[in-house]
Amino acid sequence: MKRGWFKFWLVLLSALISGCATTAEREAERARIQKAVDTNVQLGATYLGRGQPQFAEERLKKALELDPDHSQANNMMALLQWRLKNYDAAERFFRKALSAEKANPAAQNNYGTFLCDRGKVDDAVTWFEKAASNPLYGRPGRAYENAGVCLMKKPAPKTAEKYFRRALQYNPKLSRSLYHMAQINYDAGKTLAARGFIQRFFEVAKDTPESLLLAVKIERALHNKNEEASYALRLKGKFPDSPEAKFLRKGRLGKSTR
Repeated sequence: MKRGWFKFWLVLLSALISGCATTAEREAERARIQKAVDTNVQLGATYLGRGQPQFAEERLKKALELDPDHSQANNMMALLQWRLKNYDAAERFFRKALSAEKANPAAQNNYGTFLCDRGKVDDAVTWFEKAASNPLYGRPGRAYENAGVCLMKKPAPKTAEKYFRRALQYNPKLSRSLYHMAQINYDAGKTLAARGFIQRFFEVAKDTPESLLLAVKIERALHNKNEEASYALRLKGKFPDSPEAKFLRKGRLGKSTR
């Protein structure tokens, strides 16, 4: 009888050990797959950033074959399809990314940018707000800035201004927010405020034809001939073939209306 119980416990112990080994193997396999997915997603993002969509697509397809519900893989595939102008496919992949992980802030922000590009301003702003309020997102100011830029397309400058101000509270050096705040204030006749924002813009961003022309307009409105001439010289010197430089050379600014 004792020999029988000994055999029983021996078989049971063997089964338990075998089961533990199987569980460990399964966990190791899951870890291997997860690592392969993450590696392929990272490589896909790198290739996409380098402007190599074919290689990016190969890597992202491999990631999704291993894990079709991987949120970031779907997010990156959505960006790729958007770049390739496969808009319906991009929409599906964004939706899948957000369905797989509702709190994916990168996907929220990217989807908002996609919707804005497609002319769906109000829907885009909703997703930008979700990204900005997401505690997992490290750049809420950027999401608020995106909302403001999108609203300027509507155009809805008063509403956009609120988002730009929020953005600058998080990061005072966001160049697009500074530029648009300068433009909004200039259009509203608040030229001193406009000058402050455009000067801050030049402290953190490179000259652009648009920003230099706006600076010319602001200084002309303030009757500051020296500053106006300085900005005009920079515009003509750096961007001689730009529409803004040509506009300036043709004297279309006229006299100050401020």
